[in-house]
Amino acid sequence: MEITANSEDGSLILIKQGAEARVFESTFVGRRCVVKERFSKKYRHPSLDSKITLKRLNAEARCMTKARRLGVSTPVLYAVDPVQHTLTFEYVEGPSVKDIFLEFGLHGIMEEQLEDIALQIGNAIAKLHDGGLIHGDLTTSNMLIRSGKNQLVSFLLLFSLSLC
Repeated sequence: MEITANSEDGSLILIKQGAEARVFESTFVGRRCVVKERFSKKYRHPSLDSKITLKRLNAEARCMTKARRLGVSTPVLYAVDPVQHTLTFEYVEGPSVKDIFLEFGLHGIMEEQLEDIALQIGNAIAKLHDGGLIHGDLTTSNMLIRSGKNQLVSFLLLFSLSLC
C-alpha cells in the first residue's frame, strides 16, 4: 500500500506499525477511519503466509463483532478486504488509557475519573469472558477513552491475539 500525506481524499497516513500490521488513518465513504493492514511475513512460505494472514484477519473481524454483541464498546467495523488483508474501522477520537494514567495528577485528572475508567475496564473484560471471548493482549495501550464522553473504547485493533 502506498502511504501518502492526505486522509481527506481516501489516501493512507501511517499512524503505527507493529510486528503483525500497519495502522493507517484514512476516510471511508466520507468518514474518518482507521485501516489496519496485515502484511506478509517473508520468513513464511507464501501460500502458508496467505492462509495464516487471512485466517487471522477473519478471526479478528469475527471477534470484534462478537465483542460488540456482548456489549463491549469497540470501534465499528466498516469493511474487511481479504485481498488487501485490511480491516477498516471507525476512527475513535481520544487518548489511550495508558496516556491518561501516565498524566494522572499533572493536568487536572481526578481520582474519580481513574476509578471510573478502571471500572469500565473491569466491566468490559467481564463481558468478554462471560461471552467466551479472550482478548490475548489486555494493555492500557490498547484502550481508548472517547473524547468528551469518558467512555472506554476497548482493545482497539488488537483482537488479532484473541480467542473467540
